[in-house]
Amino acid sequence: MPSQPAIPPLLWSHLQPASSKGSLGLVTSVLGASANWILLRQIYAALKVPSDQPVEATAVILVSWLRGLEVWKDGARRLGLNLSPNGGITCIDALQSGLGLQGDGIGEVEEVLLKAVDEAKATSTRILLVLDGIDFLLAATEITVEDLLDCILELREHVHSSIISASADYPLIQRQHSPLEVDHAAFVMSIAHEADVIWGVRELDTGSARDVSGVLRITRGPAIERNERVPGEDFEEKELLYFVGGDGGVRVFERGS
Repeated sequence: MPSQPAIPPLLWSHLQPASSKGSLGLVTSVLGASANWILLRQIYAALKVPSDQPVEATAVILVSWLRGLEVWKDGARRLGLNLSPNGGITCIDALQSGLGLQGDGIGEVEEVLLKAVDEAKATSTRILLVLDGIDFLLAATEITVEDLLDCILELREHVHSSIISASADYPLIQRQHSPLEVDHAAFVMSIAHEADVIWGVRELDTGSARDVSGVLRITRGPAIERNERVPGEDFEEKELLYFVGGDGGVRVFERGS
């Protein structure tokens, strides 16, 4: 088990806005700075609701197009999470199953995930849907940006809250020379426009460091700025450093500390 607490103290208040009804969180990452550690802690925060809070227990549906089931199992085990329906988590290995890569494309994605939502509602109506790397479908299939956004909108109507992770490498977001780059940027910007909170994970600007894995920037999304939903009183935008240890523990700290 990691020596660090499952949720670093500096992150607790920033995880709460993503748990409100109808909320959408966006997690962006780049090559060299994986986002799975923050996704796992968002899942942990959703499942480990304090006993003094009178809310229904959350069920989580985790769908990943980027990381295999064993990667998620290992990370979850280090946090003391049971990656199974019995532990409150339904995990769909879209990478191995090729979900959306063949057959009916986006229709298959929507059908499989809505079925998973219906099954999860047998134990809880408070469902967190986590879509890890769904932007991969834009590169690997003929699914359009419009179809993908429509699918996500439909799925969000059936769950309590949602978190989407996507790549934010420079060629995909800023260069926009090829059709893929244009489509990818349009997709990420559309999700960001609807988000309550945006977590951006990137490498250090100065390169690698022995005791720093990367930078985590947490910002308010436009949905909050439009006053559609209000975050916790303790929420404030931050740019933090983080270090992922070999035991799976994560330390998050401010510059200079």
